[in-house]
Amino acid sequence: MLYSAGPVAKAVVFILFIFSIVSWTIILYKWNQYRKAEKEGEKFIKTAKNADSFKKLIATYRENPDNIFYRLMLASYKELTSIQKDNPGIRPEVVQHVENALKITLSEETERLERRLSFLATTANAAPFIGLFGTVWGIMDSFREIGLRGTTSLSVVAPGISEALIATAIGLATAIPAVLAYNYFIGRLKRISSKMENASMYILNLLEK
Repeated sequence: MLYSAGPVAKAVVFILFIFSIVSWTIILYKWNQYRKAEKEGEKFIKTAKNADSFKKLIATYRENPDNIFYRLMLASYKELTSIQKDNPGIRPEVVQHVENALKITLSEETERLERRLSFLATTANAAPFIGLFGTVWGIMDSFREIGLRGTTSLSVVAPGISEALIATAIGLATAIPAVLAYNYFIGRLKRISSKMENASMYILNLLEK
């Protein structure tokens, strides 16, 4: 059916196909990224709960630059060692500096986790309209065909309308997974952010011990 469609309908379907491929790639990537982050968060909080001091947490936690919670710990450790270089000891202003460093790192990590989600939102909003455009164009083509042939028989009208409606169907098939995935990932992102905030509090509590 698409093989016999006009160039505009083919272009619309091609655009929707690209949107769909990119959306599914992002969905799979984000699902894996968020699953890993949640698992790492649970592990970090468990380790932090069992640690007696910040030094023990640093000593027991394995180096892993890809781990969000490791990066939180590393940021706090760098800030702490930088301040304590000239004046060792844990003072209130030292804790405040580390807290600020944690807030900055948390904000950067949240921003990194949010990346590419906007494409899913764009797909959810734009794909139905792109499909609708293809349908409207196809119906216009059908009416032009009726005018050229001088007949409104079903055999003349039906193929054109059928081709036109495919664009809307593909648009919806592209948009629905994108909107479902976007809402799902927003929920998971909130849970990961909450875990990062809890991890920051654990680090600060260990510093003050």
